[in-house]
Amino acid sequence: MAVDWSADGMLKWREEAVKEQQDCFDLLGTPMWREFLPSHYGDLKRQIGFALFGVPEEEPCANLNDNTGYTDKKLNEINRIFYLIKKCTKHHKNPRNICVSFLFVFGKTRDDSNTVPVVQIPQSDVIFKQNINLFIDSGGRVYKNWQDYLDNNTVPACVLCYPRNGVYSAVDGAVEVEFGISPAGRTGAKVLQGLDIGGTVLSVSAAGALIAGLFLPVALPVVAGW
Repeated sequence: MAVDWSADGMLKWREEAVKEQQDCFDLLGTPMWREFLPSHYGDLKRQIGFALFGVPEEEPCANLNDNTGYTDKKLNEINRIFYLIKKCTKHHKNPRNICVSFLFVFGKTRDDSNTVPVVQIPQSDVIFKQNINLFIDSGGRVYKNWQDYLDNNTVPACVLCYPRNGVYSAVDGAVEVEFGISPAGRTGAKVLQGLDIGGTVLSVSAAGALIAGLFLPVALPVVAGW
């Protein structure tokens, strides 16, 4: 497929996407891993929920939906990802203490843009190296490494902006990102038309609220920008 990466509309989106990823790095880049002991599994579920769905419908309640504030239907999706994470860590020396990190992939078609959350889990709790990490997408698909995700994700046909190597890193404080095309946009005769003009650009404030929400001790129903 042909994409004019230097067209005005594309350059505007790329600039905005880099700003978004810089926000992600500033909040999620250090430390890379967040550890959740069994007593804090509820926090992990709320963070999964926030990454998948944004702000919950209700204020979290200890006796309702695992203290997440999400509906039964959404809680089912949250639990599905949660148990996949647990399955991925079952061979760790201490599998009850779960280490994860979140990253976000930004996509753009002609008329729309979206934010795709990805959960990263170390294959081992002894050596935390990027090339032996697993990745889980919002649909519950598990990828053996970042290249596997780039080659086989099910994001609709679009251009993508993501942290280099699937890890938030920076040079002199500037986030390292890469751009590419989703597998759906590279297969067969599919061509993404019109990516060099117009289109919706990402909202920095909305994505900033989403990322910031991952750090709230309790995901409240109202967050700035939502």
